[in-house]
Amino acid sequence: MTERSPVDIADDAAATAAYVAAITAELSRLARNHGFSTLAYVLDMARQEARALADNVSSRGPGSTDAKRR
Repeated sequence: MTERSPVDIADDAAATAAYVAAITAELSRLARNHGFSTLAYVLDMARQEARALADNVSSRGPGSTDAKRR
């Protein structure tokens, strides 16, 4: 993935959701490594939701008003 500024990501719903998915994956890994299993589980659920949103928004294409409402 190419390096984008936080402003670019925030203006793009699919990129924002993908970024959240990436960050929560890393946070989940850290939590699991320290034995925080419930926290890791919640972060995994957040990652799955963010990934689904990224895929859903991407499939609707740019300019979709539904993507921006959420």
